[in-house]
Amino acid sequence: MSTSSAESLTRKFTIYFTSIALMVGVIIYGLSLSMLYWLEDEVNTRLLYAASVTAVSDFNAGAPSPLTMTNSITAYNDLSQLPEQYQGLADLPSGFLNEMTNASEQGDIFVYRTDYVAMQSHHPLLLVMNAETAELTENEWRRISLFVFGITSTLFLLFGYALIKLTKRMIQPISQLSDQLHNGQPQQRFQVPDGAVQEFHHLTASLNSYQAQIAQLIEQEHTFSRYASHELRTPLTIIHGASHLLQHDQSPDFQQRQQQRIIKAAADMQNTVDALLSLVKQESRQSEPQPQRKLTQAEMETLISTVSELASKKAVSIELNMQSQPQITPPEAVLRMLISNLINNAINASDGGKIIVTVSDDYIDVVDQGRGLTESEIHQQGHGLGLLIVNALCQRYGWEFDLADAKTGGCIARLRFNTNAIS
Repeated sequence: MSTSSAESLTRKFTIYFTSIALMVGVIIYGLSLSMLYWLEDEVNTRLLYAASVTAVSDFNAGAPSPLTMTNSITAYNDLSQLPEQYQGLADLPSGFLNEMTNASEQGDIFVYRTDYVAMQSHHPLLLVMNAETAELTENEWRRISLFVFGITSTLFLLFGYALIKLTKRMIQPISQLSDQLHNGQPQQRFQVPDGAVQEFHHLTASLNSYQAQIAQLIEQEHTFSRYASHELRTPLTIIHGASHLLQHDQSPDFQQRQQQRIIKAAADMQNTVDALLSLVKQESRQSEPQPQRKLTQAEMETLISTVSELASKKAVSIELNMQSQPQITPPEAVLRMLISNLINNAINASDGGKIIVTVSDDYIDVVDQGRGLTESEIHQQGHGLGLLIVNALCQRYGWEFDLADAKTGGCIARLRFNTNAIS
């Protein structure tokens, strides 16, 4: 596994591009000097070629050979008059125009060898230019080299600075996100600089979304654990207490009542276990449609009877309005947990009055006349421990759960079989 960090990646990028920039700088420096050398020679040869026209005109006018045209150019139309150091130039072919290195004791020279016609006869023409006087001196070349080197170095430094800034700007969001992930503070929102590219902002938004989902799932897990513990401990306590009482009273009526309590508590525990297992069970064929069944009035009355004792203690009456017998998917244990949670929450939020349970083809409503919703309950974070279980069960079976204030007071809890809104 690689152990490179964002900082080391920045250094690698810097070294890599610095090497490229240095190589490019050396190439540019070499090409610049080479171009200047070529340009200098090209100017001198063209100057020598242009001087040949003047030399021919002067010789036709009777000028003697050798003809001194400038302090650096000398023309000859009689090769026998060439100085001893230039004797080898007589053998050059006509049309030769170039610089010759170490051709004389005076140093490098430019030579142009040609012919011209005068008085109907051909005459040779040789122009010699001293390169030392025509070319730039060593000091001048040194100054030019320093100037080119300075420009190249400045460009190199500017390129390196821009490269480092660009690399840091590219790596900074990654480093910042890495530090935030490493710190791992709860409820921390990930952030990147405003100048970061759009993809980093999308990544940050996704991380924040995933973190919120993880926090919600953790909270749901804690709530689920508390709720499951409460739902399972209550019947166990009843069974344990009734079993203990059976040992102290042997009267038939008393024992029968305790047995009924044990049977009811065991049935409640069984329903709770079935509902929770239905929630966490991994179906082997999730893509296949689940079988539906009819929700009958008798089943709803049985479900309501399980919470009637709590309702009577708070002077709350429960009314069933069975408008239809819809086809539903959840089994009886799951439906019992859904309805009992909603009715229990409605009872706990009421100080009397009436709770109306309405069953239609599209939804099941539980309407109370209680205190209404608090701020946390509006965001579905309160109103009983079983609310998250209700949401999870609805998602499991493709239902939707809504909780809203009723216009006449209290609130409406709705289990929707489709997407109809609360009116």
